[in-house]
Amino acid sequence: MPSSSTEAPPRLSTLDIAAGRPLGSAPFPLGEPADPVLALRNALRPALLRDPCVIAFSGGRDSSVLLAVAADLAAREGLAPPIALTFRYPGDQAADESAWQESVIRHVGVESWVRREIGDELDLIGPLVQPVLRARGPVYPAALGNTVLLASHAPGGSLVTGNAGDEVLGGHRLGTLRAVARRRGRGMTAADWARFAVCAAPGFARREVARRSVPMPWLRPDLRRVVWREAADRPLRWETSVRTALATRAYAVGFRTRADAAAEHDCELVEPFADPSFAASYAAGRPVTRAAGTRLVADGLLPEAVLQRRDKARFNASRFGRRSREFARNWNGRGVDGALVDPDALRAAWLADEPPASTAMLLQQAWLAT
Repeated sequence: MPSSSTEAPPRLSTLDIAAGRPLGSAPFPLGEPADPVLALRNALRPALLRDPCVIAFSGGRDSSVLLAVAADLAAREGLAPPIALTFRYPGDQAADESAWQESVIRHVGVESWVRREIGDELDLIGPLVQPVLRARGPVYPAALGNTVLLASHAPGGSLVTGNAGDEVLGGHRLGTLRAVARRRGRGMTAADWARFAVCAAPGFARREVARRSVPMPWLRPDLRRVVWREAADRPLRWETSVRTALATRAYAVGFRTRADAAAEHDCELVEPFADPSFAASYAAGRPVTRAAGTRLVADGLLPEAVLQRRDKARFNASRFGRRSREFARNWNGRGVDGALVDPDALRAAWLADEPPASTAMLLQQAWLAT
């Protein structure tokens, strides 16, 4: 994993803030390839050696894999077992993963499971984030309060998260194309065929798909095109796609920000899917789908339904909470760059039933300006 630093993460540019993430690439040197199952265990071991080892367990595929592997590794090597830490969001159906969580906990046999109900604590301009915003300006990830609160449960220990799982394990075009070729279309759904078509399409067609699926009407046209181009720019070659998945400013800045927030609690942030040896090991393997890759690294430790799962919880409601909504309703339109952003469309996005996560830093920028 990238090493944390005592220096503050670089301030984000106005372009980064408007786009919703740091744009561009950044070096991500990989380690020596090995067996990916062994590499993932090696990435988790230092976290288990630093007690307490807290696993941020949402119930999604990535956090479930890490909890299962960490529990198995601890049992095999006589280490203190990990603690599963789950945030729950009463009344927010989009964030409800309780059934998945309970299924995994039963299957893995984790004894220490901390559940905490979340109200307004994780608001984008709430008290957990305000000191950082005043010191540094808008932050990436904007929902930094999540890391702050997680780390507060692991003082002096380690915090393990599933960040980078989506980038390293999934989204690789050749894995999908190879799976379809092997199945020869048997048993494929309309969603499977749509995914296949996008993966096989040339760059201009993938950018058009990005334009339709993520319209972003609050951005001016030139910036929208930049964001769509980055979203569609995934190499076809398997090894290149995996090796470059984390070679972005978004991951580099995000890890620095999260690691510094955890360090405030003398807590070490560990993101095993971003371990250089694990990423290199996964890149050296054969092209696989997201489900097959999850099955590979889970090594028989999770229920099949969890491995095959395709949906994901969404947590935007807790991030755009009461404070953010009130600010958006009373916002005077100032504080954002009008050359990059349409203020009226931005306000409408903030007040939507489910505000887009990519507008979060703009909300922080506007709040700071007032």
